[in-house]
Amino acid sequence: MKKLFGFIAIILTLATLISCIPFTAAAADEAELIGEVQETIPDIRITVDSGYKLDTIHNDKEAKIRTKVSVSGSWDESYDFSSLAAELKTRGNSTFLMPKKPYQIKFDSKTDMFGMGKAKKWVLLANYVDGSFVRNKIIFDLCENIGMPYTIKSVFVNLYIDGNYLGVYQLCEKVEIGDSRVPLTDDFGVIAEMDAATRLEGEDFYFYSSVTGKPFVYKEYNTDFEDDPAEDVLAVRDFFEGRINALEEELYSTQSDWEKLSSLIDIDSVIKFYFINEFCMNADACFASTYFYIDGKDDILHMGPAWDYDRCFGYYDYNGGYVQGTDEDFMKNITDCTDTQRVEWYKMFFRYPEFVKRANELYDEVIRDEFDPDRIIATVDAYEELLYDSLMRNYVDEGWALFHNNAEAEFFSSRESATNYLNFTLNYLKNNIRERAEFLNQTYGKYHPVLSYSQNGGKYFTGGSMTYASNISSLSIDLGDSVFDGGISYTVGGRNLTASSGMDGAVVAGDSIANVKISLYGNLASYFSVQYRAFVDGSWTQWKSNGSLCGGRANSVMTRIQIRLIEKKEAAFGTVIFEGSDAESVTAAAGNALTLPALPEGCEGWYLDPDCTVTAPPIITVAEGETVIYAKPVEEPSVQVGDLDGDGTVNAKDVNVLLRILAGAEIAEEGSDLYIAADLDGDGILNAKDANTLKRVIAGEIQI
Repeated sequence: MKKLFGFIAIILTLATLISCIPFTAAAADEAELIGEVQETIPDIRITVDSGYKLDTIHNDKEAKIRTKVSVSGSWDESYDFSSLAAELKTRGNSTFLMPKKPYQIKFDSKTDMFGMGKAKKWVLLANYVDGSFVRNKIIFDLCENIGMPYTIKSVFVNLYIDGNYLGVYQLCEKVEIGDSRVPLTDDFGVIAEMDAATRLEGEDFYFYSSVTGKPFVYKEYNTDFEDDPAEDVLAVRDFFEGRINALEEELYSTQSDWEKLSSLIDIDSVIKFYFINEFCMNADACFASTYFYIDGKDDILHMGPAWDYDRCFGYYDYNGGYVQGTDEDFMKNITDCTDTQRVEWYKMFFRYPEFVKRANELYDEVIRDEFDPDRIIATVDAYEELLYDSLMRNYVDEGWALFHNNAEAEFFSSRESATNYLNFTLNYLKNNIRERAEFLNQTYGKYHPVLSYSQNGGKYFTGGSMTYASNISSLSIDLGDSVFDGGISYTVGGRNLTASSGMDGAVVAGDSIANVKISLYGNLASYFSVQYRAFVDGSWTQWKSNGSLCGGRANSVMTRIQIRLIEKKEAAFGTVIFEGSDAESVTAAAGNALTLPALPEGCEGWYLDPDCTVTAPPIITVAEGETVIYAKPVEEPSVQVGDLDGDGTVNAKDVNVLLRILAGAEIAEEGSDLYIAADLDGDGILNAKDANTLKRVIAGEIQI
């Protein structure tokens, strides 16, 4: 961490050489924003009642003090009020230990703050570790935009206690049951939090899940755990614990049962929660602050509301820092990227092809447009314009600094150095936003085929790495149904195998798997690259792609593998229309091979032009846009059989012409009109039989 501080110090020293330009809202005004930006930063002024001390709650998270709360300077005067009685306490886990404390206000009666609805409890987030101060806010905005129910509403405020300025805070709704919060109505309605084992002190009601042993804390419930009969309380706890355990047991089962899994939890909520956390690489995901709710026995589990995003978009974890990267499939491999206190639920979810298919669909339906980096960055700029003066007071006047302690306050001895730091941390945030959006856009979409692979006969994985094995003794790759023709070919230890669209790949078996090469072929290779890496001798290899050798070190043992498809270009489609036939038009991916249908009766061939001069091949390549293939009818002869001189009648003159042809005095090329007219018996050969037939026609003995 000291090295990190030193690096930041160098960056900030260099930054002081750059002229500081105060934030302006010009860029944000010209761009669409992801959320409505408040017009002013109101003041919340708290006065501690006589007989109470602020230090009491600063030293004890469970302690409470009595206060009076006032609001002034709101953009709407109706939001201002004065001296409402309330209880104040500190909150948080790791954030409670920081110099700038987070708080909870509990009014004596329900109070509407800034139009967010009436409730007693409100949370003041310090956002101490986030130098930009906007990570939580922009993620809450995105959660609302992608349709995550009961997303936390929040407002930026300046906080004063007993006249002392404590900094800029984010006033938020609390995650709780309520008409304006999470409106659960059933007696078995529950909100619970996936938490860390190290954070259970002071929690009264929790359990450990059956498979991963992860703690779940009961946060809110309609049954009163203090006043209701003990058997009622126990029934609610047993019900919710049973639902979580059933979910984990199915999730980690060796037998896939998608119907059962999707009947236990709201899959769309799981996917939206995934994309939010994957996008911002949230260090707390599947560790703590991961909420679930259910509104009784007739409901299923839902993930949310989303909470706690101050350590995301590349921000460091307290336990030494997680592996940074814009392409590491963060949520699927979160224990690799952070530590073993997380659970790898998403690695398990992504074993189900149905889950992957729905994630790809939902990404295009909802997520892609909302994760537009230009909109998000414009919103960051707008928030920073609003917060600039308050942040300067935080950094310069109060010494509230980033990186977990107050030792860095010396960097911010002036507004100039503080602004340089703010520019530095904002550029870091914005770069992360762009990189993550680019990665997700390449990795998800409704036209992405589902690539699965299995080790040692185990369940399939899609995108995330496999779990550890002493060695991988068998490997199978499967490509689900794809709109692109082509497939995957792979070589393991020199043996060639193929996984075509919609088909299982062959299994390679041996003592251990090494020397892997994977390639795409056909039109699939036009739209995607395949990337793969292996865990060999205790570390990941570099990503390989498109036939490069992976895991080929001498005496190496491959214990894990990760394979994924990365989009090279957006899917394009073409429609082929068959003019002059009843064949239905075909729409397919541009570049796909298409076999032309059988010719309609009475047609002689398919052609590429309306004049039917350019013959179409039996297999064509679908072009983007619209292509018309023409069926050419068989033409009727343009001459009358027997009328060799072309005067419109058959008579003795025609016999003379035929005799000259037979004698060689007149030329009739095969296939010509004259040849067709002279071949009276239709055998394709001109001879004396045709002359005799012509004479009999003229004599009226026969008709043609």
